[in-house]
Amino acid sequence: MNELENLLTSQQFTEESILSISFNLILCMVLVSIVGWFYKKYSRSMGGKTHVGAILPLIGLTVFMVITVVKSSLALSLGLVGALSIVRFRTPIKEPEELGYLFLTIAIGLGLGAGFEMITIFVTTAILLYLYFVNPIKNSSKVDGEYTLILEVLNEKLQGASELIESRVIAFKLIRIETVDNKSNAYYNVSVADSFNLHQLIVDLKNFDSTADFNLIESGVNW
Repeated sequence: MNELENLLTSQQFTEESILSISFNLILCMVLVSIVGWFYKKYSRSMGGKTHVGAILPLIGLTVFMVITVVKSSLALSLGLVGALSIVRFRTPIKEPEELGYLFLTIAIGLGLGAGFEMITIFVTTAILLYLYFVNPIKNSSKVDGEYTLILEVLNEKLQGASELIESRVIAFKLIRIETVDNKSNAYYNVSVADSFNLHQLIVDLKNFDSTADFNLIESGVNW
């Protein structure tokens, strides 16, 4: 017991030079920024990836700071475990791909915070190259925007309207349907190219169902 107390109370700090920390911090900034950009450009996620990609650098840099502070002290490390045990994240991970990129960002912060620069750079580069070459959408049309499309049509017209929308966008996913009397409210996540013609889509939907009504809203809006 005394040995454990001595181990916990002893100061094991071996403070690194500010030059070394600054170098690793810059490396971390570069790597997590690349991961965020890569996620936004090549991810197949349909759930507001622009916003997730923007937050990835913050997560990586925060992990870097925490590891840099606690890595030289066992007492601080144990205190970190206790502190994190009471933290609860209430924002759900909508798609498994988001979780993968979050883990990659955390791993970058851990690796550089612990001082494993070459391993972190090499493995991160290898992972991104692998994802690029196995990504089925890397040669597809440019995604210019992500939106939530809310469509109100007659129940019997819903299937045809969905097919019409799908033919006009480059990525499409039905996320919710609400039925009231003889009408359906359908919510879609869609990605559109820079050549997307909103006016033509409105005309086509009105020709298909004269009672149709819909709204196009940025995917980042919470419901």
